[in-house]
Amino acid sequence: MKLTIDFTDGHNIKINLHDSMTPWAKHVEKLSGKYKYGVNAVQSAIGTQQVDAKTQAIGTHKTTEVYQILLDTIEKLQQSRPIGFDVPKKFTHDQEVLNKLHRYYTDSSAVVDQKSELFELVSKINYCVHELENFTSSRNKGHVSNLWVHIHDYPIPMDCWIDLNDKEQENYKFFDYNYEYAVRLDRSILGKCVLQAYEENDDPNAKDCTGRLGSFGGFFIDTNRKLKDFYQSNKFNDWCKSHGRDTKEWPLEFVIGNVEQFSDSPKQYRTKTLAKLNFDNRRNK
Repeated sequence: MKLTIDFTDGHNIKINLHDSMTPWAKHVEKLSGKYKYGVNAVQSAIGTQQVDAKTQAIGTHKTTEVYQILLDTIEKLQQSRPIGFDVPKKFTHDQEVLNKLHRYYTDSSAVVDQKSELFELVSKINYCVHELENFTSSRNKGHVSNLWVHIHDYPIPMDCWIDLNDKEQENYKFFDYNYEYAVRLDRSILGKCVLQAYEENDDPNAKDCTGRLGSFGGFFIDTNRKLKDFYQSNKFNDWCKSHGRDTKEWPLEFVIGNVEQFSDSPKQYRTKTLAKLNFDNRRNK
């Protein structure tokens, strides 16, 4: 199966998708007819301004605003689903606190009705955590993909989810592929991936640290080898071993295909505007 991503300036990206990803591709094709897709369009699910963590003055205002939303949400949850631990009254830039709050969200999302007001509240905890984690003092430097194709709506509607539990082993095959430009499922999952656990000094053995067991229809397009180089670095390898497994034994990435052709220089796509996703259902030769 092939996917062509058309951009408003006339350029495109041609992608070969693995035949095993046909159900996912058909799902995304339907989603792209219902929702707008974009590239690198980072948005806030709680209506706050997106800022660079290095811009200290604006960053301080950002963290104060988000943390107050977090505290207000925790207060609203006290009667229905309390957090269960003390949360500081001011933002302490402590990643461990955010990890505990994120675990509260993943535990809750597994049992709370996703169409309920309660689910909206526990989800707001998740959104606040993700907006605050760029301002923590102990975050490890990982890898930021420079080309992310995803649904523009945020928070992402739950009907965008497709279960991929039957393809769980694909998460362990990242090093099996020698693509120049790999295409991978993004990080939008119900939990956190191994790379995110590394960045946030979390335990990758925790039950909510998994590979991609499903997808909200988003994907990354690699434009260089930086991710593979990072996974082969001594620092990441040592971290993996400190948690009981070698690097290749973790569910690192879910590769869904590779780029056949960029019609423009790969680095130029970071600021382009996506026009349409075009799927060709013919099997790859």
